[in-house]
Amino acid sequence: MYKYLKIIFVLQILVILYLGFLIIKERNLNAPLRKDYEIFKNLIKRMQTENEELKRRLNYLENPENLKKELKDKFNLVEPGEKVIIFPKNF
Repeated sequence: MYKYLKIIFVLQILVILYLGFLIIKERNLNAPLRKDYEIFKNLIKRMQTENEELKRRLNYLENPENLKKELKDKFNLVEPGEKVIIFPKNF
C-alpha cells in the first residue's frame, strides 16, 4: 500500500512540474501578443478621442452660421457688400 502511495505522489509531482512547464511556455509565447494588445488598446483610445473631436466639430459645423464663418476664414470668402481688411503680420 505504501509503495502505491509513493508512486502516486511521484506521478503527481511530475504532472505538476509538466503543467508548470506548459504554463511558462505559453506565457513566453503570449508575451508578443500582450505587447500588441497594449499597442492596439492605446490606438483605440486615441481613435476614440479623435472620433469625439470630429463629432464635436461636425456638430459645430452643422450650424449654418458657424459653417459660413469657417468658410470665410479658411477660403477668404466674402458676402456681397462685405469688405475685407487685410492687416500686415507685424501690425
